[in-house]
Amino acid sequence: MNFDSLVPHLEYRLKEHHKLYYSKCKAEYLEEHFAYALKETDYGTDWKPDFSHQIGKDQTTDSGERYSNKSGTYILKNKHLIINGSRTTKYKTIEDKLDFLSTKHEDYICSMATTNEKVWNGKYYFIVVNSEKLNYQEQNWVEKYGVRKNKGQLSGWGCTSDYYSAKITESMSGQLWTEIHPELFNYSYEISI
Repeated sequence: MNFDSLVPHLEYRLKEHHKLYYSKCKAEYLEEHFAYALKETDYGTDWKPDFSHQIGKDQTTDSGERYSNKSGTYILKNKHLIINGSRTTKYKTIEDKLDFLSTKHEDYICSMATTNEKVWNGKYYFIVVNSEKLNYQEQNWVEKYGVRKNKGQLSGWGCTSDYYSAKITESMSGQLWTEIHPELFNYSYEISI
């Protein structure tokens, strides 16, 4: 896919969004903006405004590519992207959690990230990552324990690879959080509003 072709349509929709709202655009609204861009560039999409929360995949193009849309946080200092992923509460062991995470429900993760600054800088960072590059099951996961609250109790797991790190946080429904280095970005573009 030519991601450059999507940018003018995403930029237009985000500017229109911010004529009404100052708040950062997130969740289903990002999905809808991405779907609009896919339709306008003839890639097509099966996205519907039904607030579906399928695991991983948010929409599929006419050619069968599956996309997951994320808001995400862009860290200006090191140009890393932080995204959240699936909740793994129903899987009790780290092995079961990793088995679940190893099944890819999307081909690409498309993030429209904003910075973690207290005052938003008016920029979105459109970043695309091939989900196959996030091979969680192949990493060495270590247990993490509470330091202050629940001191000494298992609080989750973490792993570090060359180009990303990840953690599963038990207190947040076993949610997966991934910090991705720019070397894994398939595409990156800054949109100013």
